[in-house]
Amino acid sequence: MNFNETNTAELDRELTPDEQKEWNSLYASYRAGSLMSGEIMGIDSYSINGGNDTKGAKGSRDSAQTLAAVIIPYRIKVIIPENLLWENPDRIAKSATRNLLGAKIDFVITEIDRENNFCIGSRVAALKIKRKKLLKSPPLAGDRIDCNVLAVGKKALLVEAGGFDLRLTQIDLNYSMMSDLRLYYATGQSLTAVVKNYDKETSRLTKISVRDAKTHPYEGVRKRHPINSRRTSIITGKYKGSIFCKLENDLDCMCNYSEFQNDEDFDIGSRVVIVIKAFDDNKKRVYGVIVSKWK
Repeated sequence: MNFNETNTAELDRELTPDEQKEWNSLYASYRAGSLMSGEIMGIDSYSINGGNDTKGAKGSRDSAQTLAAVIIPYRIKVIIPENLLWENPDRIAKSATRNLLGAKIDFVITEIDRENNFCIGSRVAALKIKRKKLLKSPPLAGDRIDCNVLAVGKKALLVEAGGFDLRLTQIDLNYSMMSDLRLYYATGQSLTAVVKNYDKETSRLTKISVRDAKTHPYEGVRKRHPINSRRTSIITGKYKGSIFCKLENDLDCMCNYSEFQNDEDFDIGSRVVIVIKAFDDNKKRVYGVIVSKWK
């Protein structure tokens, strides 16, 4: 039955105040196309005909399947199929969709099945609304913008900012080495970033930087860590013979081993003692030598 032909007054008659509040929000989003927000609590698999049977309509495991995000504001299930989750779903890996658990997203209700107590929502429609809002006052390079973490991988984050989904890597996130981003970031987290590029011709936000929203940790480093000072540290990464040792939360010291040491004796996560040897003000880097393990 078409929702506009549904007798909602009759169906809503026995609702509790909390249930009525939930349905009022769903009705309002459907009628006005207004935004709702929620946390994804599940990813379900649906057969192409809309059933919730992972074997498909005819019981064949080869039947086409689609994934859908599940949000339950209070008691009513809202499903958002993949084609309504992503602007370009063909370019998004299935793993990204499955990793959306805990993500906080905006959506618009596009269909209501009042008798069976579920709704269909569209995140794509919500993104378009957020972009319209951003277009009214296009950001400039250097402006700050909030972004929400949608999915976290070892080497990259998928975030949403201003109605655009963007991929951020290590260099976009922090000044120090992070060998596995999953140890530092979580789905649903809110971050502050700096706009690096907004293309006015296409009205698209194309690049942001969380790292550049922070004060560079190199400032004042000479006073905190003078030449020949010894510091305890932890190895956070290795790259082309250089060893990244955490000097402060957002500051690495690029180290070499002393001549009597062997790389095989040191792992990422090893605790070491380093000696500060040099500074590069142009590159804003600190250099040192690993002198021993720290136990």
